[in-house]
Amino acid sequence: MSQAPITRSTVVTWRNKRAPATGVMLTGIPAVFRSVVVLCFSMIFGCQQRSKPIRPVQGAITESVYASGIVKSKGQYQAFAAVSGIIDSVYVREGQQVSRGQTLLTIMSDQQKLASERALLAAEYASLPANLDRLQEMQRNVELAADKFSNDSLLLARQQRLWQQKIGTLVQVEQRQLQYDASAAACKSSLRQLTDLRRQLALDEKQSRLNWAISRAQQEQFSIVSQLDGVVFDLLREKGESVAPQTILAILGNTTKYLLELQVDEYDISRIRIGAQLLVTMDSYQGQVFEGIVEEIHPIMNTQTRTFTVQARLKHPPPGLYPNLTLEANIVCAYKKNALLIPRRFMVDDSTVLRKNGDRIRVRPGLRDLEMVEILSGLSARDEIIQPEQ
Repeated sequence: MSQAPITRSTVVTWRNKRAPATGVMLTGIPAVFRSVVVLCFSMIFGCQQRSKPIRPVQGAITESVYASGIVKSKGQYQAFAAVSGIIDSVYVREGQQVSRGQTLLTIMSDQQKLASERALLAAEYASLPANLDRLQEMQRNVELAADKFSNDSLLLARQQRLWQQKIGTLVQVEQRQLQYDASAAACKSSLRQLTDLRRQLALDEKQSRLNWAISRAQQEQFSIVSQLDGVVFDLLREKGESVAPQTILAILGNTTKYLLELQVDEYDISRIRIGAQLLVTMDSYQGQVFEGIVEEIHPIMNTQTRTFTVQARLKHPPPGLYPNLTLEANIVCAYKKNALLIPRRFMVDDSTVLRKNGDRIRVRPGLRDLEMVEILSGLSARDEIIQPEQ
């Protein structure tokens, strides 16, 4: 740990403690000489306020980015209501293990129930078995029209043969022809009607089944089920409460796998890469530092906080993690094992330091951490520099 710098107040205090001795030493000295002596002492003590010259040292440096965040369960999500109604039943409790597809709670709505029953009745009424009599009646009409057409065809042929033998009249032939044409048209019409009826019944049945399926799907939305194998972290509504679409009903997640959701300032996001190492501290584990790794960088910025969300995981997570635990992290951006380093407080600005004689020299800095900065050029390990006055 570096020593605290000597400030003006500490020097004055130290001088006051030595004042009696100084008074004895100055006894008998003329006033003019006493002034010179005091001035010399002041110059000596003033020089002691300056920091001692130092030389750059070789060492390792790590540059990192600060991030804050929370612990989240892997797969953690909020269960929303998709419909309006009253919570009818709650089947789970907080902390309970649940399976994927397990019903958490149900919502009741009389209007939806009546709509579902109406869709079911319509589907039953439009089904082909329910309209079998209509099909059979139309089929008989087709058969009758076909029989009449066949009979009129035979009568027309017979009348034409008789006319060829000079038996009968042309009017009789024309009458038979008209009957034949009418029965042919009636036969075609009955066949077309049968085809149309079958098509219409099939369409009605399909539409009614689709409406029933939609009604059942809507009915299923009144049952909230778990989307994963995990734990109910929180139940936010109770039986009898009124809910609307997008009302949060519960929070669920996995208790065996956790991830870190970090918020990184837009100024630093360009320096972070997937796979980067990070060091994590949590208030729940004071005094401990955990290693982690960046797994995902969300590609869009939150315009309100001006931050990016970075997802990471702990290499060796401690036991007893819980969702929403707060944390702080340092994400490693760069590391150099053997760098030429000086304390950051010895920098006059971002590119200038002071030599031992007070001359300013320009340097090119590299990696930085909270205390040290790497010097890429402008200084050597033999140069001596001093700290600028504050």
